[in-house]
Amino acid sequence: MKNLSLFVVALFILWFFSSSCHKKSKEPVYQSSVANLDVFKVKVTDISSSEAIADIQATGILSSDLESKPSFKTGGVIDRTYFKEGDRIQKGALLARLNLSEIKAQAEQAKKAVEKTTRDLTRAKNLFADSVATLEQVQNAQTAYDMSIETLKIVEFNQSYSKVIAPESGIVIKQLAREGEIVGPRMPVCVVMGIGQSHWIVKAALTDKDWARIKKGDKSKVRFEAFPDQEFEGQVSKVADMANAGTATLDAEIKLKTTVQKLAAGLISNITIHPSDLKLVTKITIPIEALVSANEGNAIVFVPKDGIALRKTIRIDKILGKEVTISSGLEGVSKIITSGAVYLQDGDKIEIVH
Repeated sequence: MKNLSLFVVALFILWFFSSSCHKKSKEPVYQSSVANLDVFKVKVTDISSSEAIADIQATGILSSDLESKPSFKTGGVIDRTYFKEGDRIQKGALLARLNLSEIKAQAEQAKKAVEKTTRDLTRAKNLFADSVATLEQVQNAQTAYDMSIETLKIVEFNQSYSKVIAPESGIVIKQLAREGEIVGPRMPVCVVMGIGQSHWIVKAALTDKDWARIKKGDKSKVRFEAFPDQEFEGQVSKVADMANAGTATLDAEIKLKTTVQKLAAGLISNITIHPSDLKLVTKITIPIEALVSANEGNAIVFVPKDGIALRKTIRIDKILGKEVTISSGLEGVSKIITSGAVYLQDGDKIEIVH
C-alpha cells in the first residue's frame, strides 16, 4: 500500500512538470502571433499646401430692393380692385378706386360755394360803387370768394386721387385691402415688389470677420441652387451698419450684373465674394480617400508619427473632385494616411508600405 501511494505521487509530480514545460514552450509563439496582428499596413501620401487669396463664401437669398405700398390719398369705401396676389403689373396701371358718391357730393358742394361767393363779391362791388357798401365788406366778399376757389381745387385734387396707380412695374406680393372695405388716407391697399433686372439683389449674412473685409463695389460670383450649372456676376451694393439681433450676423447686398431671364424671390444661392482686402491664406490639400468620416464640415483623418497612427479632426474647406482643401486641423503635418485609414484607431501601430 505504501509503495502504491509513492507511485501515485511520482506520477503527479511528473505530470505537473510536463504541463509547465508545455505551457512555457507555447507562450512565446502566442505572443508573437498577437504582436504581428497589432501592426497595420498602411499607405501614406504627402500633404500639399499653397498660398491663395482668401475669398469669402456665404449663402444668400434672392430679393428685391424695391418694395412699394401704394395707397389712396383720401379715405373712403373701396369700390373696386383690379389685382390679386401674384399678379404682374405695369407702371401706371389702375390698381383700385374708391366709391365716388361722397367725393362727387363734396365737389358739387364746393362748386355751389364758388357760385355763391361769386355773386356776393359782385353785389358787394356794385354796392361799394354806389357808396352803399364799405371797402371792408368788399374785401370780406373777396376773401370768401378766394377761399371757395381754393376749397374747390382741393376737392378736385382729392377726386383725381380717388384711385390707386401702380408706381412701378412689379408683382403684387400682398393684398391688404379689398372691395367694400373702408380705408383711411394713406392706408396701403397692396404691396408691390419690383422684379426688373435692376431690382434683383441677393442678401447674404456674414460673420463679423468677413464683414470687416468687404466694401461696396467688391466683385462676386453667385450660383443659384435652381441653376447649378450657371454662374452669375454680381457686385456688393450695400454693407450693413448694424448686426442682426437674433443671429449676430451682418448683411451684405449683392446686385446682379448678369441679365437673368427667369428669377423668383426667395431663391437660395451660394456666393463667392472677392474682397478688396487681399488676405493670403495657406490652402492645404489632401486626397479624398484619406477621410475616414465627415459630418457638417468636420472630418476625421489619421497621420503617421513614429510608427503610430494619430487621429486628427480637420475642417473641410472645399471638395474638389478627388481632392479636399482643408482650412484647419493639419498644421505642421507633412504626410497623411490614405489606404488602410478606415481600419485604424487612435494610437494603433502601423507599417508604411509602398
